[in-house]
Amino acid sequence: MFRMSGTHQRPTVVIDIEKGFFELSGSSIPENPMEIFTPIFDHLNKYLDDPQPLTELNFRLDYFNTSTSKLMLDMIHKMEILTERDGHEVNIRWFYRENDDDMMEIGEDFANLCRLPIEIIPYN
Repeated sequence: MFRMSGTHQRPTVVIDIEKGFFELSGSSIPENPMEIFTPIFDHLNKYLDDPQPLTELNFRLDYFNTSTSKLMLDMIHKMEILTERDGHEVNIRWFYRENDDDMMEIGEDFANLCRLPIEIIPYN
């Protein structure tokens, strides 16, 4: 299990390879996004070599910057490999605060940019 505690600039990251679980939550506005995303991609690439039959990827972010959005999209594209190459199931969930229409629309934009379905889920 890999955990990275969040700050006001860095998301909380939870990766459990044995359970096929990946989650980013909080805010992601780092000055150097690769500092945060390099270990995430290291774990993700390792996971792709021996994935679980079901993989879950959750985004529960309140705010993120443009460089984070590109890296998040890269994560989703890597997940597409699991379904296209291996026929594995991938569930992607985009959580947004109930009244945050901007984050809801960004989730819908992400869904339009990838080949996997993204479940858009409001929460309080």
